[in-house]
Amino acid sequence: MIRPRTSDDLDDCAAIAADVHDVDGYPSFLGDDTLLTFITPPDALGAWVAIDDDHVVGHVVLRPRSAPGSVTLAARELGVSSKQLGFVARLLVAPTARRRGVARLLVEHVVHEAHHRNLHAVLDVVTRDHAAIALYDASGWRKLGSHTMTLRSGGSLDLVVYAAP
Repeated sequence: MIRPRTSDDLDDCAAIAADVHDVDGYPSFLGDDTLLTFITPPDALGAWVAIDDDHVVGHVVLRPRSAPGSVTLAARELGVSSKQLGFVARLLVAPTARRRGVARLLVEHVVHEAHHRNLHAVLDVVTRDHAAIALYDASGWRKLGSHTMTLRSGGSLDLVVYAAP
């Protein structure tokens, strides 16, 4: 079941984020953020959780923006204003709940929410996140392009930008 995230879900979502970070290295960078602030961006248009057997097993957010290069690339390639974009973000599935379609359900739900708000659903993903890229490719997402994002720390991340089918 997918439902809106509530404040009662935050500890479970942060625990899932910690597990995902330990297993996959995602999120790739946090800066000064904690995992709790990572999953609760202040500009979120909505956030949802996947529930299995009364336990939170997944999380996703819809945001109006992402990395500036991703916003520019998506708007240009789709021929729309950046205000018409809805970024699928903070997709997390508990490692113990993987390979059961949870990520696909969360993505389908947030894409539906974006369309309901008259937004073009897009996302960006770090190129080393092979499992996520495989999910988007298998789900019919269209690759719009790629770019490199420079981090405040001096490092960088190579990102691929996708549009929902």
